[in-house]
Amino acid sequence: MRTRRDLVRAVIGIISAGGLDAATIERITKRAGTSRATLYAHFPAGRTALLAETYQLVGHDLIIDAERDAAQQTDWIEQLCAYPRAMLKLATTRELGLFYNVSGPQLVGMQRRGIGSQRTLNALVDGLRRAQDSGDVAPHIDVEAIAALLVGAIREAGIDASRDPSTADRRLTAFRQLLEAIARR
Repeated sequence: MRTRRDLVRAVIGIISAGGLDAATIERITKRAGTSRATLYAHFPAGRTALLAETYQLVGHDLIIDAERDAAQQTDWIEQLCAYPRAMLKLATTRELGLFYNVSGPQLVGMQRRGIGSQRTLNALVDGLRRAQDSGDVAPHIDVEAIAALLVGAIREAGIDASRDPSTADRRLTAFRQLLEAIARR
């Protein structure tokens, strides 16, 4: 497991520094301190399988950051804003943000949501339902549909911030404004 983790972390470091094209088998094995044979022993499908696992780990780390942030918030809007905050933090590491938001899903052939999007969707649905139950959100609001749209907004904000980090603060402010617009305040 340590070797697999080292290989995946090597990919993250390489992509962060030089983009997806820089993540060659040679660079990955050198950075991980292992051999080509070892890489293929752990990832028989090669680079594609390694990139897929990297994509999953980045999504997992994103969710850990978001959930930790959300747990520290007392206001439901700020709890839900923890998810775009985590995405925008990831996205401002330009190359890794582009990998996670643009090329990663295409490379791994995403047919459904990845771990980051699914857990974000679940958290948004739960948070909006709690806000609805407490009277902060009108009962007629379709929380599942709103949450799905918000997940798409978070991904688009991540893409924008990966391309231009200066957009991150504006995107987070806009996300908060969306939540405030559906709040009964």
